[in-house]
Amino acid sequence: MEQQQQAQQYQQLQQEIQQIQESIQELDQRIQNVEDAVEGVKGLEDVEEGDEILASIGAGAFAVAEIKNTEEVVTNIRGEAYERKSLDKAQDLLNRHVDELTETKNELESEASDLQSQMQQLQMQLQQGMQGE
Repeated sequence: MEQQQQAQQYQQLQQEIQQIQESIQELDQRIQNVEDAVEGVKGLEDVEEGDEILASIGAGAFAVAEIKNTEEVVTNIRGEAYERKSLDKAQDLLNRHVDELTETKNELESEASDLQSQMQQLQMQLQQGMQGE
């Protein structure tokens, strides 16, 4: 492979790694959000009906809300579909979601590692090619 092609491939690998790293960061944020939800569900075990809480309405804004039911939460099951679940089932569902996100993150990290190895090989080839000139 000629040097120019190797240099282009090297740049392409850099871009792919950058995209993967951005995806990993997004997954880290999603994992944190779901783990926060698990903690929120656990926290409901100590709340009684009629207690007031701050309910997140997004973007750091909260509404004062009164707890009407301490036995169930409403969870997103896919897309725009929601379902009432017991606290235990909601925690299980959320923990499975964390596991799935973590697995995806691990796969992306492995892919990034493979691409970095390819970059190192290309870099060595490029350096050898420059020395040979």
